[in-house]
This record gives sequence, C-alpha cells and structure tokens, in this order.
Amino acid sequence: MTYGKTSVVVCEDYEALGGQSAAAVGACLRNVLETQPECRIVFSAAESQGSFIHALAKEDVAWGRVVCFNIDDFWHPGMPLEFSCGHQTRTAFYEKVSVNAAHQVDVHAPDAQVEADRFEALLREAPLDIMCLGIGTSGHIALNEPGQTSFEDERWVRVVDVDAQSKKQLMDDPNFKDLGYIPEKGITTTIPAILTAKHFFVMVPLANKKEILTQVLKTSTPTEALPATVLSTVSGTLFVDLESCPDDLKRQ
Repeated sequence: MTYGKTSVVVCEDYEALGGQSAAAVGACLRNVLETQPECRIVFSAAESQGSFIHALAKEDVAWGRVVCFNIDDFWHPGMPLEFSCGHQTRTAFYEKVSVNAAHQVDVHAPDAQVEADRFEALLREAPLDIMCLGIGTSGHIALNEPGQTSFEDERWVRVVDVDAQSKKQLMDDPNFKDLGYIPEKGITTTIPAILTAKHFFVMVPLANKKEILTQVLKTSTPTEALPATVLSTVSGTLFVDLESCPDDLKRQ
C-alpha cells in the first residue's frame, strides 16, 4: 500500500520493525556517504523509536561522517535530564557509535526562544539528508500539534505547547512515566523544516498508535488539524507493525 507518495511496510512486530527500518536507514546512510563527505540525519525519540534506534546502532556505517540532530524535546529547566528525549537517544545511540556531532535541544536552557533560535541556526547550516519520524497519538509529528501547526511556518524551530493527548500518551511511555508529569512546553523542528529533508523514514509500531494511524491513512488531503497527514506529500517509507496496523490495511 501507499499513502500518497509514501510507501507503507507492515512488519511482524516491534522488534521486526526496528530491524527492517534500521536496515533501510542504514542503506540510505551508506548511499548518501558514497556521494558526499557527510550525512545530516534527524532522529525522533519515545518508545516507538526504541527498537529502530537500537538496531541502527548495529549498522555498518561510517558514523564519523554523520551529523545527527534530535527533532524536538521538552523545555523545562527543572526537569531531571534522564526524562528528556535527548537522553534516550544519547544512551541508546550516541554512546554506542562515534558520530561526527550530535545536536540536541537544551531542555534546561533559561530562555526557550533563545534556545529555539540556537537550534534553528544549527539546522540551517546545511541541507538535511535523512528524516526519521514517529507519529503521536494526537496526530503530531515531532511536537507539531493539531491546532498550533502551520505548513507554511517561516520558522524552522518553534516553542510549542504540548497537546493534552500527547501528554496522555507520554505519561504511559516507559521513558517518561516515572517523571510523574509531562512538561507544558516543548521546542520542536517545524513542518517546513522537516519537509526539506531528502529521505523520509517513519516508524509507528505499538497498539496505541492504531487509532491515529487509521485516521491518518484515511485522510487523503493534508490538513494542519492532523499534522501527520503531510507525510502523504513526501516520497518515504512508513513502517508499521501488526499491532499498529489499521484493520483495512491488514485485509489488503
């Protein structure tokens, strides 16, 4: 099946999705590095990305020529760092492979807007090659939430409010639940910045994503009310597992 320009791959389970998506991203990294001196890749976090990130760390890639970014994070100066999105990626990936650079949002920055400006400048330094995404139960990609997302945003990084539905999802995520709360604010890469990437890989496993995936895949026209629908406009690959897979897709 395809969703607009995006191909949909159905995997057996969470671990299989991690392996298949990591193999695809690893091959893309190697292809990019065959024709240019470095590759700039953007990662998402949270439970849905776990099996992918762990498997990707085992791929044979010239990691010393790879510049990495985290797509978003919370902003809460008093939050313990171990509950940040950046901490997940750092412990699961950056501490296992020696990348050229790993740029992350500073969740403890004293001024959120100044931090957004800093991170935007880093993203704009050179073209983005690979974008690795998830889809939230609110329909967000990164922290581009329904009701506060513009497909025409002039900003590449923005300070946002974390949606109530996203908070509910994240409170059930094993990476965040022990914090006991989800911060009100986040700093996120915007949709226009995301769409500048050359290659797209979207990893959406687990049963709690089935409802929103069903809604997204039934929505053929991109709408800011459901930000993930913009993925229909890009040539990429969406990986789902049997738990997250909409029933209509299983029957095909």
